[in-house]
Parts: sequence; structure tokens; C-alpha cells
Amino acid sequence: MLRLWLGYEDLTRIRITPGLSPVGQTVLGAQALRGTGPAPLPGSWRSRARTRLTGPSRLVLDLVPPGRCLPDFLTPYTRTPGLEPELDTIASTPVRRMRAELEQSYGPRPPASWLPRLAAGDGEAMRLLIRGLRDLHQAALADAWPELGAHQRAEASVHARRMACGGIDGLLGGLHDAVRWTSPVLEVETLRDGDVRLQGRGLLLTLSVFVTGPRVLVAPDGPVTVVLPVSRPFTGTDRAPDALPKVLGRTRAAMIGLLGADGELTTGTLAARLGVSAPSASQHATALRGAGLIASRRRGKTVLHALTPLGERFLHGHGHGARSRGAGG
Repeated sequence: MLRLWLGYEDLTRIRITPGLSPVGQTVLGAQALRGTGPAPLPGSWRSRARTRLTGPSRLVLDLVPPGRCLPDFLTPYTRTPGLEPELDTIASTPVRRMRAELEQSYGPRPPASWLPRLAAGDGEAMRLLIRGLRDLHQAALADAWPELGAHQRAEASVHARRMACGGIDGLLGGLHDAVRWTSPVLEVETLRDGDVRLQGRGLLLTLSVFVTGPRVLVAPDGPVTVVLPVSRPFTGTDRAPDALPKVLGRTRAAMIGLLGADGELTTGTLAARLGVSAPSASQHATALRGAGLIASRRRGKTVLHALTPLGERFLHGHGHGARSRGAGG
């Protein structure tokens, strides 16, 4: 049993998000890929994803044996969401922290021969890990990423409505059968044991189709994250695969799909995920904003983009076949 102690500041910093970061979902998806239970994604997901694995992505599977508590540095918290910013955060993990978390998760006998090199701060081992996570996301999740985002947003809205109607007690008291709330302690039946005092870091509640019970992720410089399973199985959506690309062009259709899945993204993140330059991503965003499909706001030196209600209706009304990487034209 893991006990999360929430102070007043933590209670004011509770957030509900539709889903984990791309890397977090990829890591939990990798555990599901190694498992033998019901597939979390429809169709022959496991066999299809396994045929796409590269050498580095197969190494990542060494890190995620089913039923094991994972090192927290593999599921980083970043203020700027997106695959590449999260991979950059992992790559900059202090060696001391990485070594301690690997030892805590795997003990003196790691499950793969290359992990001691990673724990020692070997640059080549880290480069293989980063490439493997990127390849694994592409192989296992990229095709379904927009639909996953839509599914998990619908699930998150259920918890948001519960908080709106019942306040914090109503929200925390109804999260899951394996979660119990007795102020100021949130008890979670999960792979960890012990006590964690949030001390003002806040609590992030998020959803994943890749877990069957609650999981807790603890970042030293961000909120504590409780990952909850979705209440309804993910079945995908009926969609017209070529509708949006024919109307908007492949890159703008892919941008709509990314914003529909991830919420708010910066121009730089969109450019990296789409495989285009930042000026090109900015031009496409300007066109979509002019059509009323997205809205943009400036935060410091970055510009954040999100779908408007019209963009949401356009996305889900037409269906889409946007892919999260490599869209051109």
C-alpha cells in the first residue's frame, strides 16, 4: 500500500489530464506488449507491433518486465508536453538518480546485461535507450495515438464532472476500487509501498488503457502522478481514413490529429512530431487558425496551439487518418 499525504497546497493543485505523456504511454504500452493478457488495443496489436520492433526498441523491452515497478526517470514530467521534450529530459537524468532508481527497481541483478552500462552513465547506452523509446512509440502507438487521445479525454471528463459535482472529496473518493481517500491521505494499492509526502508538488490524475490497476509515478521536480485504468475498453473508431488529408493536406490533417490527441502543443513540438521545420509548422498553424480550427496563445517565447470547438467537431465529424510522424506536403 502506498500512502500519499496531501497538504493544503496539494489539494489546490489537483489536475485531471486525459492521458500520460507520449513516453509514459509508450513505457506502459511496452509492459502490455510483453504481457499475455487481453490486448489493450484492438485487432492483432501485439503481433503487429512486434513485427515493427527495431533493435533498440527491443532493448527497451528489457526495462519493462510485466508486474515490475519501473524507474521513475522513464516516465518524466515536463512542462512542455511532447515526445521529443520528454526524451530530452530522460537523456539529461543525473547519473546518481538513474543508478539509484535502477537499483531500486531491479536490485543487484538487472534483467539485461546492458543496464549496468546505463547505470554507469554510458553515453552510448543512453543513446540506444532514447532511440529505442522513439522507435517503440512509432511501432506500437503512433497509428492509434489520435484515437487513444480522444478515448482518454472522454474518460477524463467523467472524473472532471465528479469533481465539479462532489468537490475534492467526491473526486478522490471515487477514483477506483483500489484507491481510498481519508483526508489527508490517499491510499493506493499499487506496486509500491510506503509513504510519499507531496509537500506542495500537487497531484496529477491521468488515464491509460495500458494499466489494469492504479500506478503511481513520482517525479522529484513535478507533481505525483496517479495513473488510472480506463473504465471502458478502447475499441478504436470507425473513420474515413482519407477524409481530412484530402480536405486539408496531409501535414495539416496530421497537425489536427496531434492536437486532438495531446491537447495543447508548441510550434516546436508540432514541427518535431510532424517532421517539418518550425517555420513550416508555423505556416500550417496560421492557416488552420485562419479557418477557425485551432487557437494559439503565447507563453513566454513559445506559442501554444489547441483545437477550437469547431476543430474538435471537424476532427471527429470527418474522422482522420493523420499519422503522428512523417507527414509531408
